[in-house]
This record gives sequence, structure tokens and C-alpha cells, in this order.
Amino acid sequence: MSTIYDVAELAGVSAKTVSRVVNEDKAVKASTREKVLAAMAQLEYRPNAQARSLRMGSKTSIGLLLEDPTSGYQGRFHQAMLAACMESRKYLAVELYEQGMPDWQAYLDRFITDAQIKDMILLPTLCDFGPLKSFLKSRNINCVLISPSTPDSHYASVAMDDRLAARDVVEYLFSLGHTKIAHIGGHPDHAASILRRNGFYEAFDAAGIPRPPAAYMESGYFSFKSGFEAAERLLALPDRPTAIFACNDEMAAATCSVAHKAGLRIPDDLAVVGFDDAPISSAVWPALTTVRQPYLEMARRSIQILDNAGDRVTASDRQIRHIIPHELIVRETTITS
Repeated sequence: MSTIYDVAELAGVSAKTVSRVVNEDKAVKASTREKVLAAMAQLEYRPNAQARSLRMGSKTSIGLLLEDPTSGYQGRFHQAMLAACMESRKYLAVELYEQGMPDWQAYLDRFITDAQIKDMILLPTLCDFGPLKSFLKSRNINCVLISPSTPDSHYASVAMDDRLAARDVVEYLFSLGHTKIAHIGGHPDHAASILRRNGFYEAFDAAGIPRPPAAYMESGYFSFKSGFEAAERLLALPDRPTAIFACNDEMAAATCSVAHKAGLRIPDDLAVVGFDDAPISSAVWPALTTVRQPYLEMARRSIQILDNAGDRVTASDRQIRHIIPHELIVRETTITS
């Protein structure tokens, strides 16, 4: 493997000059830069990006904490962040994190120090965890909050309009002739769950259609198991719904499983809609109609915000909440192919 000294010898310059070219020092003469770049190409020299980042103190590493990498939402956002970082020539440092873990401050301190983290993305539910945000502020870490429940005076946020997306789903089901629509909500403490349920009700109110009975409103916890149990209760009702809107794709997929078990045809006997466009939405049969979260655009916007952040984390009277448009993806659980 070639070294900086090999490049310097071939180009006829000092190692310091090669370093200045690698670090894009504009004071280097164009002719000298061309010689160094030619030598680097001939020797297939690749500078150590991590070492370069440490020397320059540049903001090239972005931290991401994942509580459950296997979940559809976190998995998709992780993938989007990787793509957005590749586009912007940055590096994504990912760490597992569990609320309530012992010595979590020391754990995160090592992560921030070892990975040279200056910027971080906080997904739900960590974006609402006050002690974590206070710790990051004490370390002068710039953050972008993804879909937080409440604004933070120090950090901007990026989200989609969950309320509007849920309303769009119900209005779409109305257009198919459904009025007996049940809803499986997400975790009751999550802002997204509340907003999606509000949007669900708003669609009925706007259409002048009576809201569904209480028996049609179930609560889940964004898990397959909770969705399965909620769907069992809904489909056992004497006057069962003709459509179910679940608060995420895992619970929607579970609803399909219960319907199959009960001998119901999808979408003829039961239409099902999920939320997130997680991998499971296109992997199950029939494929799920769902709301596509704008993961990549949210990741890109987050990086833009971090790039424009100052060197010090300071409070502001009004941190901007960036709303990214969603998309309704129609598949086989609502239309006959």
C-alpha cells in the first residue's frame, strides 16, 4: 500500500505538500497540485479519510442511535441516512441504545469521542428523551430531531404531516366505498400515534360521516403481536369493519394474517392499509397499501440542517420544524389486481 511519502517522492515534493493537496489547501499552486494528483493516481494512493477528518476537525461524521434496528421504520431510516451520507461525502456512525441502560452517559461519551461525533440524528422515541438531549447539549452536539412530540429550543426537527397522511388514507378508503373503517393505533405515548388518530377522526368529520364506534378503535404498540391481537378483536365483532387502517406496516401485516386465518378475502372482504412503507409492506401477500414516509428526503434535509448549524449549540426562540411531503402507495390490500 502506497504512503504519503511514496507520493511525495514520485511527485518531487515534500510530504507536507502532499498533505496540503489532500486537505484541499487553496494556497498550493495548480501545477504542483496536478503533479501530486497524478502521482496519487499512478500509485493508487487513498488517504485515510478518518485520520484526515480528525486532523481537519471537519464535520464529516454523523451519529445515529438505534433502539431497534429490526423495526421497519428504523431500518428504513438507517438505510436512507446511509444513502444521504454517501451523497454528501459524510460518514454515518451507528450505535445501539436502550433507554434505562446502566451508565448510558459514559457509554455515549465513548461513542461520541471514539467516532468524533459533532452531529447526531435522534429518532423517536429518543428525540423526546429529555436527559439524553440535555447530555448532548452539554457535549455541544448539534442534533436534528425526527418527528418529535414537542419542539426543542436548541434543535430543529424534520417530520412528515402524520395527521394529514392519516386523513388522506381514510378519504381514500371513502372513495372505495368504505365507511365501516376501524383503526389500530400505535403506542399511546407516541406523538405520531396521536396525530394519526386525529387525522383519522378529521376525515370522518370533514365528510359528515359519523365517527366509528369505540369498538372500532384499537391500540397497539407498533409490533406485529399487538397488531395481531387488535385485529383478532376487530374481526370478531358482530358487525365487523370492511376496512382497517393500522398505524404501521407491522400491525397491518398482522391484520392480514388474522384475516387469512378467518377465511376472509383481501381486499374483497376486508381492505387493509398500513403506514411507513417498511420492507414488510411489499414482502407480504397481498402487498400492503401504505403511506410512504419520505425517508431519503428527511435524511437529506437533516444533513442540510446540520451543515448549516453553528459551532455552538444555542437556544433559539423558534426552532424550525421542516415538513416533508408524504405519498400514498396503493397496492393489493385495497384494490383487486
